[in-house]
Amino acid sequence: MSKTRGRFVARIVVDALMGIVLVLVMATALVEEAPHEYLGLALLVLVVAHVVSNRRWFAALGRGRWTVVRALQVASVLGLVVCIAGQGTSAVVLSKHALAFLPAIPGSALARSVHLACSYWTFVFAFAHTGLQGKIIFRHFGKTISVNRALTWALRIVVAAVSVFGAVSFAQLGLPAYLTGQVQFAAGDPNVPLACIRWTSVAVLVASVFHCLRSALESSR
Repeated sequence: MSKTRGRFVARIVVDALMGIVLVLVMATALVEEAPHEYLGLALLVLVVAHVVSNRRWFAALGRGRWTVVRALQVASVLGLVVCIAGQGTSAVVLSKHALAFLPAIPGSALARSVHLACSYWTFVFAFAHTGLQGKIIFRHFGKTISVNRALTWALRIVVAAVSVFGAVSFAQLGLPAYLTGQVQFAAGDPNVPLACIRWTSVAVLVASVFHCLRSALESSR
C-alpha cells in the first residue's frame, strides 16, 4: 500500500469511528450517563485527529474559486466547529464522571441548554458534511473496488429505504423541536440498541439529502 493510500485509509477509519461514536453519544444521552461522557471525550479526540489529518483543507480556505457547494461545505465545517466547542465547554461544567476530578463550576442550567442545542446541531452538521464529501469518498473507493451497475442500484435502494425510516425516526426522536430550541430538556430512549438504529437511520437520511443536493447543484451548472 502506498503512503498516500495509507493516509487515505487512516482518514476513512477515523471518520468512520467518528460517525459510530457520534451515534452512540446521542443514543446514550441521559440513559448511560458515564458511558455517554467517556464517549464524548472519545469523540473530541477523534475530531482533533480529523482536523489534524485535514489541515491542508483549512489552510486552503482562502484560495480557489467559491461555488455554492464549497460554501455549503465550509458552512457545515464552521457549524461543527462552533457546536463542538459549545459541547466541549458545557461538558466541563456538567460532567459527573469523566471530568469529576475538576472543581465544581457554576452555571449548570445554562450549560445544559447549550449542550443540548449543540449536540443536536453537531449531529446534523456532521452528517451534512459527510453527505457533501460523499462524492470524493466514492471516487477514491471506485479506484480500488469494482462496483457493477446492479450493485450500485441495490445500494441506492437500501439507502433509500433506510432514509425513509430515518425520516420517521427524525420525527419520533423529536429533532425538529430540539433543533429549533423549543425543548429545553433531553428525553433519553431507554432502549439503547433501538436508539442506535434510529440515530443511524437519521444519519443516513441527512447524509443522503446533502449528497443529492450536491449532485443537483453540480449537474445544474
